[in-house]
Amino acid sequence: MDFKVVSLSFGTKCSKRCPSLMVAKGEMTSGTVERFLAFAQQASKLGASNVLIIDSPGGHLVEGVNLGHVLRKLRTSVFVGQVVTLGGQPIAVNGSCMSACVYALMGGNKRFVPAGSRVGVHREYLPNSSGSDPMSVLRSTRRFPEVTEMLRSYSKKMGVNPALIDLAEQYGVGSIRILTPEDIRRFRLARIAN
Repeated sequence: MDFKVVSLSFGTKCSKRCPSLMVAKGEMTSGTVERFLAFAQQASKLGASNVLIIDSPGGHLVEGVNLGHVLRKLRTSVFVGQVVTLGGQPIAVNGSCMSACVYALMGGNKRFVPAGSRVGVHREYLPNSSGSDPMSVLRSTRRFPEVTEMLRSYSKKMGVNPALIDLAEQYGVGSIRILTPEDIRRFRLARIAN
């Protein structure tokens, strides 16, 4: 996952200085949390707001959960979106938060999902440790009740309805359930931003 600080104008002229926000994009891999902690410290020194715009396909489950814990500890607000440059100006647009990213999102002090952004969940899995057959993950049907229970406990601690984990359990590794705005509200995952 890559991190950067971006000043956004939100389509208007900023009177003094446009607000600077933190942006995270990409897959959550081993070391993501440590890199984010170092980045957040630097971003704070640069005057960035304690707001993270996140766009991620997911990645390592443990990194997603641990990033969520860090975001909560830092009281960071999280928006699902991405930053693109249009006419030479960086602007925030819809993004996606899939799989392990959802657990990072849960940690946000305040959580927002724009109506056009996508959030998706599926059952957790542990990849083949030998690495000899990458397709074995897709064929995996093994369940991990202790991990599922940990995720239920984590979601409850973060103020998210643990029934979201039960929904995710219904979707295997080869599929994903895209949450509707109604799902996002019902599970108390985030506010829908228009």
